[in-house]
Amino acid sequence: MNTIFVTSTGRTGTDFFTTLFNDYVSNAWSLHEPRPAFRRRSHQLIKRKPTLFDKYYFKIPRIRWHRSHGEEWYVETNYHLATAIDFLREVFPQTTVIHVIRDGRDVVTSWLNKYRYITNDHLLPEHVGDVEAMKNWKSWNPLQKLAWYWKTINLLAGQSEPDMWLRFEDIFAGDKKAVFEVLDRFKSLDYDAAQVKQLLNKKVNKTRTPFFPGYEQWPSLWKEQFHEIAGDAMKRFGYTE
Repeated sequence: MNTIFVTSTGRTGTDFFTTLFNDYVSNAWSLHEPRPAFRRRSHQLIKRKPTLFDKYYFKIPRIRWHRSHGEEWYVETNYHLATAIDFLREVFPQTTVIHVIRDGRDVVTSWLNKYRYITNDHLLPEHVGDVEAMKNWKSWNPLQKLAWYWKTINLLAGQSEPDMWLRFEDIFAGDKKAVFEVLDRFKSLDYDAAQVKQLLNKKVNKTRTPFFPGYEQWPSLWKEQFHEIAGDAMKRFGYTE
């Protein structure tokens, strides 16, 4: 069973890869956040070692699903697993982990348009033992919480050293060669380059009726709040403009 896991902060177009591997790669199939998706358990694994139950609870369903398919490759797109990369390697030692990163300002905007940290929480400071963030959490607005979330997820992923980093902007803008870098990394993948190029011209998982404006329209206070929390991480990951 050959496996690829695609992780991220969410709002990075990872569902694009679900479509790519299901419909455009003949010897692969893909699932997007299948159950158990480890939505909460992945955060628990930041501070504790996985149990044997954790491993089998995650592994067995995926093996069973794969046995019902004739394809060689199983690809899972699941942003919840960005904090559980080490766990993935314990369960599937030969797996490849691809982490997708996107400009934090765009991720925050996109998540706000999905009501994250407005109507629901996600990763919290206590999951990672961030004492400073714990002190400020109740006074932070959703934008500040999401700036912390973006920073923390990507820094945690970086500590686990994914096999491949992909920039969202290199997937969906410019010459879009990043997608072919992924496909060509695995020599046995069977795909038609012309058909993949057609897919790249389509929009996947677009947020509907956005109410929160893009970064350019943020007032200076919001920009200051974002950069105070995530500014150093933005520079670290090459988002300097």
